[in-house]
Amino acid sequence: MIYFAPERGSFSDSSGTWKALFFSVLICALLGLVGLILYKYRDKLTGTIWLKGFKDVVFNVNIEELRKHAVEITIDREHSHPDLKVSKDCKTVRDSEDYQHTGEGFPFQLCAFGAQRFTSGRHYWEVELAHSPYPPKNFWIIGVVKHGHFTARDRSALTPSAGFWFLCSDGPHGFYTNTDPSIRFSLTPRPERLGVLFDYDDGLLSFYNVKESTHLLTISSRFSESVVPLFNPGAGDPSPLRILDCPKPAELAPLLSNNSLDA
Repeated sequence: MIYFAPERGSFSDSSGTWKALFFSVLICALLGLVGLILYKYRDKLTGTIWLKGFKDVVFNVNIEELRKHAVEITIDREHSHPDLKVSKDCKTVRDSEDYQHTGEGFPFQLCAFGAQRFTSGRHYWEVELAHSPYPPKNFWIIGVVKHGHFTARDRSALTPSAGFWFLCSDGPHGFYTNTDPSIRFSLTPRPERLGVLFDYDDGLLSFYNVKESTHLLTISSRFSESVVPLFNPGAGDPSPLRILDCPKPAELAPLLSNNSLDA
């Protein structure tokens, strides 16, 4: 076996080079870690809004897992717009027959509000947007709003700084958020049933196409005070907007059935 002795001074030069390289890599790694932390918690640090999901829709969402956080949602009749027609069970809402829509833009004032208030935790609900034999609704707003912010006249008043967070379907104008800047995009197929997961503590509002089992969009912000669900059925659609009672998760059904038999 033959060994080659290094030239004089080459070992010390090599050692210094490796030390410099090691510290350079270490500093880059630390800076990257700090950047990742700041990126992940940027909404907590600055209160700004960011969105994700609509450009790379995630398929095979487990709807049953979402439904573990299901809550019953009803409409607050007292604070709903007078030109809305609300069903007796406070689950269905639509524009009334007497409402005269000028056809000049989306009727942002036709807002209905959930009777349930949230100040913590995760909450999930589903909204039916298609009623046979009619096609899916073209016009609607679904989201959340700070409790007490019940005056809505035009789009400029429905901002996150004013306590509104939502996804809007504006017919031929497509889908968009009320964030600043507003994000516009298209969805095919048009959702027939929309799932909403509101995570108060983590500051997340997520939307899902229930029938397609896909995640559509997540809005991230900081929520404070009481927050309630927000609904707007638009005007002119033959179908109403209906809040559903979510079925029990499949894995819990046999257990609930056995318990009822034992009783």
